[in-house]
Amino acid sequence: MPFKRIAATLFLCILALPGGPARAETLQTRYSISILGVTVGRADFTTEFAGSRYSVSGNLRSAGLGALVSSTQGTSSSDGQVRADRVQSNRYALNYTSDGKSWSSTVRMRGGRVVGTEVSPPQRKTHPSDYVPVTPGQLANVVDPLASMMIKARADRICSRTLPIFDGWSRLDLKLSPGGTAEFEADGFSGKAVVCNARIEPIGGFRRGSSGLQYLMGQTIKIWFAPIGDSGIHAPVYVRIPTKIGPLTLNASCLLYTSPSPRDKRQS
Repeated sequence: MPFKRIAATLFLCILALPGGPARAETLQTRYSISILGVTVGRADFTTEFAGSRYSVSGNLRSAGLGALVSSTQGTSSSDGQVRADRVQSNRYALNYTSDGKSWSSTVRMRGGRVVGTEVSPPQRKTHPSDYVPVTPGQLANVVDPLASMMIKARADRICSRTLPIFDGWSRLDLKLSPGGTAEFEADGFSGKAVVCNARIEPIGGFRRGSSGLQYLMGQTIKIWFAPIGDSGIHAPVYVRIPTKIGPLTLNASCLLYTSPSPRDKRQS
């Protein structure tokens, strides 16, 4: 179902926070996922920055009450380069299972352009009349869901942008706008977070008649970004997504940041 995949893509991309070698900057993050204040899932992600390269890997799973009513788990990864003003992905992979149904996607990119995609189950050869396909022109300047949430910018410029996201199935724009600042505290971090308001605009790979997608398009998502050490990158620490049954929230409970010593930096 396109809407479920779009929702999963949005959720996984917001979870994106990239262990590795000791000579790299690393961030290990744990999230709690709740709906109506009840824990339904947990996620763990590891981000690594080594010179101009980055890598992200992580997993999410149902937990608490969520584990009693649904069995959900997923893994995702991304790697690429950190440019002067942006993060640019080379390869993205997703494996996602929910209640016995599985999806997987691998996307290869070069210079922001998609050069190869593999998805499972395979794309249908025929679609309903209200289906909007993804066109080649829409894949010329995109990022994957994980890379999209690592924003390299000054704090006052984080929210003034549109994130063009492609996950292998769907192409959407996540439009950010400034929402102020807020104090945020978790194990390993205490300070100001940049608050962005976000709206989604589906571009391709969706059905116009999807009621779930229409609802999400009419809502404002809240994303709080915090700095990752001295990398110049900001990433999400708190998210609030409206749903028909109540707000879905994601909260970083632990952020463990490690940086190489000056000696390691000279030797790397």
